[in-house]
Amino acid sequence: MLKDLRKQFKDYNAIFISNPVNVNYLTGFTGSRGLILITQKKACFFTDFRYLEYAKKIVPKEFEVIQIDKKWKTDWPNILKKYRIDSLGIEEDYLTYAQFLGLRKISKGVKLIKSGGIIEKLRQFKSGEELRHLKKSQEINEKLLKKTLNFIKPGITEKDVEWFILENIRAVGAEGVSFTPIVAFGENSSIPHHQNSGRKLKKGDTILIDMGVKYKGYCSDMSRTFFTKKPTVIQYKVYQTVLDAQKTAIKSLKNGVLISKITGAAMGVIEKAGYKDNFQHGLGHGTGLEIHELPNLGSEKPEKLFKNMITTIEPGIYLPKNFGVRIEDMVIITGAGYQNITKAPKELKDAIIEL
Repeated sequence: MLKDLRKQFKDYNAIFISNPVNVNYLTGFTGSRGLILITQKKACFFTDFRYLEYAKKIVPKEFEVIQIDKKWKTDWPNILKKYRIDSLGIEEDYLTYAQFLGLRKISKGVKLIKSGGIIEKLRQFKSGEELRHLKKSQEINEKLLKKTLNFIKPGITEKDVEWFILENIRAVGAEGVSFTPIVAFGENSSIPHHQNSGRKLKKGDTILIDMGVKYKGYCSDMSRTFFTKKPTVIQYKVYQTVLDAQKTAIKSLKNGVLISKITGAAMGVIEKAGYKDNFQHGLGHGTGLEIHELPNLGSEKPEKLFKNMITTIEPGIYLPKNFGVRIEDMVIITGAGYQNITKAPKELKDAIIEL
């Protein structure tokens, strides 16, 4: 991993890593105080007394674990001098302006250069172990969805369903949620990222649930839309359009494919059905230690998908103040094409539930 990272060094001869997610990715460390310095030949992990013993057990052997304390501001310049660092890559998307000024103040004579998210770019290529964790995370997520559907009945609120999900996380084998679940009844389902409310469920309401859990730190993500009575003609058309758009996009996935081809495949189905203006969010995103990672299927750049990347495919159609439909699966790019790791049923017959 460090070898691959060092190959990305361009305008600097070392990188300073302070984003806790990237620290976790490189070392497995999950404490609140962990910093990393990587040069072409040396890797240092810094933490304070509270985590020192823990860090020495968990941080990989290629890192030298160094205790930091109140003398950090005077020790840091000596470290830069010791390793002959004259240009330092920084995580510009993570550091606050105040943190940047503080780092610059104690790094006199050293150029601080944007690293361009090189670790995030590496993270989008999942190892075998990471893919196993993601598959398990989604498996647990589906188990929780099934349990949740058995809980749903007329009169409960969106908040009730949210709390049911949160209360049953441990019971199904997850560590926590990867984001606050979205539960939208009736007209609220037309709001893509609806904020759960006290809206009560009535027979005939559309139900949209977007949820994910964490397993060994890895996030799953899935959306399903349900009808509590036979869909109307318009509901049938919208649901089938979203499902067809998703299936078309998934079938287009393969190693080396342009993201624009995937998004174009989904949008083509939606446009043909007359709902171009009712789908405005990105088609999908990577998941991993964070719920939103690269690749970004909303990007307008000429980027591609490659083997061992994972992405959600989540088209949606939203009719304001009426109802909305979103269907979301997690899919791995393989050498031969793709592997959809989301098994929860999604055909229209599966979307009709009895209350």
